[in-house]
Parts: sequence; structure tokens; C-alpha cells
Amino acid sequence: MIDWDRPLTENEAVFKNMVVESLPPIIARKDVAKYTGGWLSPKTLRNDDSRMAGPRHRYESGRKVLYRREDLVEYGIRRFGVLEKECMI
Repeated sequence: MIDWDRPLTENEAVFKNMVVESLPPIIARKDVAKYTGGWLSPKTLRNDDSRMAGPRHRYESGRKVLYRREDLVEYGIRRFGVLEKECMI
């Protein structure tokens, strides 16, 4: 299960802000791979949504499932984690 109560680390918060700025405000589930560079997939979201373990909020309009960008990015961070790696030259 995703721990929604745990505060994001500083690195996670920076990553979230950076990614959120580059996304449209609402993203359809079918388009998440395109907008996240493959980081998140519609299939994983569908499976997690069915187990009530997906993003905090989702909206349904017709046959489409929609997410707010902030919820989608935070879900990805909490589900998969994010580590910053520095390249040594």
C-alpha cells in the first residue's frame, strides 16, 4: 500500500515540482505513458485503481479515466520511488 501520510523527502518534492510544471493539468489514463516518458503505464494505473491503490483522485468522463497531474506524479513517486544520481566525470 502507498503511504500517503509520509512527507515527501526534499529530493522527491523537488522532482514532483519539476515534473508537474511540464505536464498538462489533466491527463487521461490512456496517455500517461506518453506524458511521463514511459515512467507510468496505463496498465499499472488500471490495476492499482482496481485495488484502490492508485492516485488519490481520479475522474471518469464517459469511458475515459482522468487524473490531476499533481496526483499522478505523487502516486508515481510514492509507488516507485525517485533517487537522484549524480554523474561523476
